Amino acid sequence: MNLKQPPEPITLKEQTNAQQQENNWKLDSLLIWFGNRLPSYLWNEGGWATPLKEAGFNWQSFLKVLSLHKKDMIQWSRNGITWSELLHNIEQTIKDPLFKKILTD
Repeated sequence: MNLKQPPEPITLKEQTNAQQQENNWKLDSLLIWFGNRLPSYLWNEGGWATPLKEAGFNWQSFLKVLSLHKKDMIQWSRNGITWSELLHNIEQTIKDPLFKKILTD
């Protein structure tokens, strides 16, 4: 499976950062997931839907993969990891045969 690296959604990151208050990880998690903006970006504009569907994933299984990466997404939003690192971490889970079997069965 070949997942291309879409451009970093800077506007989404800036909006999330503008809404963050203190070091509240629960709030950060809510902001990252609100409206599924980041998952939707990767799935649609990022072009991940087609290769993931071909590999047997659907929207729901993709959301399950991303739920395993909440901390990574929060770290990215806080500039703790790069966009490339975030995508690499997500791809490693997607490519893991055990997770794929669990999520696509």
